[in-house]
Amino acid sequence: MSSDVKLSWTLDHMDQNFMSVLKHTMFQPTVMNPSEIVVTFGDPVSVNCSTSARYVTGMGWEAPFGGTGFKPPPVVTWRVDKLEEWTPSPFCYATLADGSRCTSHPVIIVYKTPDFVSVPDMARGPMVEGIGYNLKCDIYNVAPVQNLIVKWYRGNETVLTQTFNGSALTPVNTSSTLRISTQRDYNGLIFRCEAELHLRPKGPKFPPNVTSPPYTAVVLCKISTNLLHVSLSTMDLHGCCEFKRDH
Repeated sequence: MSSDVKLSWTLDHMDQNFMSVLKHTMFQPTVMNPSEIVVTFGDPVSVNCSTSARYVTGMGWEAPFGGTGFKPPPVVTWRVDKLEEWTPSPFCYATLADGSRCTSHPVIIVYKTPDFVSVPDMARGPMVEGIGYNLKCDIYNVAPVQNLIVKWYRGNETVLTQTFNGSALTPVNTSSTLRISTQRDYNGLIFRCEAELHLRPKGPKFPPNVTSPPYTAVVLCKISTNLLHVSLSTMDLHGCCEFKRDH
């Protein structure tokens, strides 16, 4: 075998070995920007895929919407003007000199704040001092539920924080319950619940939230019918709550 043939065979063999290593190691010829994105359902979205690898002959995006087809390097952009998929799965591919392809997938979280948050107990009527009650907060059409945090407030005080488990990526309805043991000084206090979507580190700095209309507590207090105590009881309770007389 001549030296020229040997050299040509050696170079070809080196190229083949290089491409084999390229395909079976952690080498990734493409870079995503951004690699993770948090977007509101219905908003525009775009991701750049770029390469500086000399063995990439072409690249592109494959997706139900926003696909680019085969393009020359170094950059291709996936762009959708109005994202209306809950589980978008675009991927960027790079075709190498030997005809093989490498792919990369951005992480995309699509979210939606609730349509409405309410405390339906607002129609229950007055509560009675010393009795336990459940206040329910209904959250309608929120996604993703695993990023949801519900906070209950009594006045300006946070009295309960609840997180949610689940894997649903599409909107769901859910609820939170606050158990209270009614006290006379709850009369006139405002209870409310707030639904927040915590999407950090890639999501909004301040969690998107929706708050229920206020629920104003009306508390009935029992007073003794014993005449020796009526005056004192009435004076103690005046202005705190309405009265419910024992029979």
